[in-house]
Amino acid sequence: MEITKSINQYKLFAKFVYSFVKSFLYVVRSINRTFGYKNGNIVVISLHKIGDTVFTIPALREIQKYYGKKIIIVCYPEVVPIYKLGLSDLEFCELDHRSFYFHDRIASHKARKKLRSTKPQIIFDLTGVMTSATLIFNSRAKEIIGMNREQFKTIYDYYSPIRRTPHLIDRYLDVITIKIPGVKGVEIKNFPLSINRVGEILIHPFGGWKAKEWNLNKFIDLATRLKDEYNVCLIAPAKGIPGDIITLLLKEKINVIQTHSIQELIMQIRQCSVFIGNDSGPLYIASLLGKPTFTIYGPTNSEFSRPLGEYHNHISKTIKCSPQKNEQYCFTTGGQSGCPAFQCMNLLKFEDVFNNVLPFVQRFCDQKAKVA
Repeated sequence: MEITKSINQYKLFAKFVYSFVKSFLYVVRSINRTFGYKNGNIVVISLHKIGDTVFTIPALREIQKYYGKKIIIVCYPEVVPIYKLGLSDLEFCELDHRSFYFHDRIASHKARKKLRSTKPQIIFDLTGVMTSATLIFNSRAKEIIGMNREQFKTIYDYYSPIRRTPHLIDRYLDVITIKIPGVKGVEIKNFPLSINRVGEILIHPFGGWKAKEWNLNKFIDLATRLKDEYNVCLIAPAKGIPGDIITLLLKEKINVIQTHSIQELIMQIRQCSVFIGNDSGPLYIASLLGKPTFTIYGPTNSEFSRPLGEYHNHISKTIKCSPQKNEQYCFTTGGQSGCPAFQCMNLLKFEDVFNNVLPFVQRFCDQKAKVA
């Protein structure tokens, strides 16, 4: 009885806080809109990691096309090279991670001050979490268009609920279609193909977190099987692969590239023929650069993030706990909450992957010249 009473009291308190926050944000927004910039800039809030940064590019292209002027992107410094790849005529307002508190959840006064310096007339929020909400809630922009959780809805003059169905690119296109008419068509979501049949096959064995990784040894086995017919190279962040393993790979005549920056990663991907890897940021950079990609998916739903177009392929092992239709992650949030077994990756057999990779490689990569 006491437990039930406590639960009801908590729910009542939570409802009060929720209503207070919405009302407070509404008042703050109404006041600041009244004094908004009339001849300011188009500013896009895009505080993402590598993969989602790539997924925002079709929406950003449409914003540029519609307004016909330079836009300012508020983003983390490490993703600036990616935006420079996919877009031109941009300005950047770079906010490093120290500009936010509690693991990038809450914007600091310094971050909000830097946003104010851009004098935004229109803000497009393509981030859609507390991070962006705490950054823009007191902005003097005349219009704020964006997506976010329901509790932050009153910040926005034009609000889009966060899409829970594939593809992630469509999540960002949903935001801009509130304001920009006629944004549709598969072609705006595809990146132009760039074939280099004589380039190396790049294999990237890592992911954003451990549960998304097929296994370094399996990727090495894949490189070993392909190396007799093709030029194959493992690519990884500096110190990502232990030194003793690199020594063994070099003895097997498998090259290893260790990158120290995103710029260096981009340079190497430009020269490759095919990119093979897990669900990871580097793979989505490869798709942006027009490289054929082969992705190995595990606890994440491929329908949400797979590179689009006929020059991409992927494989996954469906098991009981795999994400269902319209679920982006499995029940462990893609392994981020702790996976007890990693079975979706462990049960994905090497031969199944190789038998799918080989014909894909044959489509886009020339065999290396035979030595007489």
